[in-house]
This record gives sequence, C-alpha cells and structure tokens, in this order.
Amino acid sequence: MKKILSALFVGTVMLAASAYTIQAIINWKIDNEKSLVKFTMQAHGQQLIGSFQGVKGDINFDEKHLDKSSITVTIDIATVNTGNKQRDTHLQAKEFFDAATTPAAKFVSTKIVKTDSGYVATGNFSVKATTKEITVPFTYEGTKETGIFKGTTQIKRNDFGIGDATKPDPGNDIAISFEVPVTKN
Repeated sequence: MKKILSALFVGTVMLAASAYTIQAIINWKIDNEKSLVKFTMQAHGQQLIGSFQGVKGDINFDEKHLDKSSITVTIDIATVNTGNKQRDTHLQAKEFFDAATTPAAKFVSTKIVKTDSGYVATGNFSVKATTKEITVPFTYEGTKETGIFKGTTQIKRNDFGIGDATKPDPGNDIAISFEVPVTKN
C-alpha cells in the first residue's frame, strides 16, 4: 500500500510540475485599439510613411520558455493610413495589397530566440498570395500582467508582389516597425 501511495504522490507532483510549466507560457491579449504597425519607404522622391491598425492574433510568450513561445498576428489591410485617402485607396487596390482578395497580412512565428538586445522571431510572413520567411527583432517590456512588444524589420516590396516589380518607383525596401500593447489573457 505504501508503494502505491508513494507512486501516486510522485505522479501527482510530476503532473503538478508539468501543469506549472504549461501555465508558465503566458497567453497575451493584444490591445488592437492601441496597437500600431508603421511602414516607411521611398516613393516619388520622398519618404512615404504610413500605418496600419487592427492588429489581431495570439501571442504566447514567456522569456523563460522561448522554445514553447509563439506569435501569430494579422494586420487588417483596409486600415492602411498614409494621410491621403486617395493614396490609401490606391494601396488597397489589386496592384498593391489587393485588400479585396487578401484582406490581411499575417505573421506566424516558427522560432523565437534571445539576443543581446532582446529577441528575434523567425517565421512566415504572408502578404497577398506570397509567403516568405522573415526575421523580426523585437523587445518586450512589462510585468506579469501587462506589457508591450516593440520591433522593426525590413521586407522587399517585390518579394511579395506589392506594386509593379518592373518599376523602380516606389522603392523596393519597406521598413516596418510596430508597437503592440498586451495584457495577460
């Protein structure tokens, strides 16, 4: 009987320990009202700055368990804002983002690693009908209840079929930065 109770006790402790490990990964709720994704690129001899709102997704992140952490976010293409309604409508057209066919851009992480200055998420980024692997350096600041993810990355416009690849204008390099406030879910 002692052996059965001992085995039961050990099993219970192991189950509790594994449950704690699973609970250590924090599921963060994105504040999509305050989240902002900005982009910068050269267009018509000037720097074009725009933004997207409507960031949604799942962020499961714990600094101590990066191997179990993951990030999946979508960006609502219809929220593009360059400060010029005519240009915003043009960017949503088939030639650029094709918002009617693919209303969201999506990033799904495949790996997250620690760096000297924060973290890097590697994953698949989809825009229009194209998916490519990208790396996204980011930082996380916060507590166990709230926080903010901030980062920057670059993509090539032509890699994703955004605009006419045969034309040099707008430029091919797009810098993307983001600030995504979160609360514990």
